[in-house]
Amino acid sequence: MARERKEQSYLTTISLVILAFIALAVALLYTRTVMIPFVVALFIVSLVSPVQDFQVKRLRFPRIVAAIVTLLVVFFIVALVSLLVTYTIQTVVSTARDYGTSLAYVARKVLEPVEIMYGEEVPAESQATPTTAEASAEPNGISRFGPDPNLSSPPLLRSFQPDTNAVGPADPNQAVPVKRPHRLNTEQLIGDLRQHIVNILTNAAGTIFGLVSGVFFVVIFVMFLVMGRDPYATHSEVYTNIVGKVRRYVGTKVVISLVTGLLVWLSLSRLGLPLASVFGILAFLLNFIPSIGSVISTLLPIPVAVATFQGPSPQDADVTVVYWAMVLLVVAIPGAIQITMGNVIEPKLMGGGLNLHPVTVLLALSFWGLLWGIVGMFLAAPITAAIRIVLMQFDTLRPIGNLLAGDFSKNERAKT
Repeated sequence: MARERKEQSYLTTISLVILAFIALAVALLYTRTVMIPFVVALFIVSLVSPVQDFQVKRLRFPRIVAAIVTLLVVFFIVALVSLLVTYTIQTVVSTARDYGTSLAYVARKVLEPVEIMYGEEVPAESQATPTTAEASAEPNGISRFGPDPNLSSPPLLRSFQPDTNAVGPADPNQAVPVKRPHRLNTEQLIGDLRQHIVNILTNAAGTIFGLVSGVFFVVIFVMFLVMGRDPYATHSEVYTNIVGKVRRYVGTKVVISLVTGLLVWLSLSRLGLPLASVFGILAFLLNFIPSIGSVISTLLPIPVAVATFQGPSPQDADVTVVYWAMVLLVVAIPGAIQITMGNVIEPKLMGGGLNLHPVTVLLALSFWGLLWGIVGMFLAAPITAAIRIVLMQFDTLRPIGNLLAGDFSKNERAKT
């Protein structure tokens, strides 16, 4: 009886947590215009608070002076990041059509070898004599209406042509179905792909520009938070734990991302790739998105590399080898940098990290990205880590916190 009552109490608690989670998600969705700048400001203040504390406690500066100096540091960093993002947006928008053309070139290289030839029965009345323009519009002398009589038929076409020695129908006016070849319409696919890529890049640039324009609200929140902060105030253990983990995570990410972006820019510049600085900035920014950000930044230069390093004589075997070697280097070198910085150096600098399972991080990316877009993906990992720390303070909710960390053991005194 007691066991059944305990299970009912546990199920009731879980149900209430799910309902509260849904209600909180709806509230965050409808208040994102205000909550996004506020949460970003909280993370910025958690990073620069040691600067303010050092001025007040060690240098004995007045609080108002320390707050002003801290705000100047924040303004400088925000302005620098905004300039980098604005430069990247302008470059992406100005080269969106060229980038789409490069992707279309890649698609043509992939689709041309796999063009499918097939035949289908067509009525005889559609077998009109093609004009010269129509015959020349199709490759290998094949038009929409059949082969050009002035050109020799390819072997594949001969297999589709009717047998003239076969016995015909009794009625000479009866339509004789014949086979005609068709090609996969690669030009239509490539044209659609080119336009689709241009639209994606332009829309993404517009979204990022909207985020940059929202920096004003972030600055306002930072000003109030810094001016109202007391360096001598004592905080609870939970608050200190959350701030410590977030500060270590964001600080380590900034250093790792900066070094990664510089190395990617230098390596792509040495390879002679256009837009190397843009790809370096994107590597710096996308590195803040766990797991998928580094993959995206590594694959982005491929179309530009394919279109840039194409040789004047593709039939030359040596030129072809050098061409594909350069394309491979454009992917391999940044990929090696991302793997080394993300899987070797970053764990050593971050120490215990956020204590989140990789699957939890991916789910958090999806959830916060759905609620807050790109900013939500940047903040997904530290927000989820903060939620886990809060969950670990309650005995009833501790199993959920352990689940977020991938700890399936029965030890409920797990580390937060």
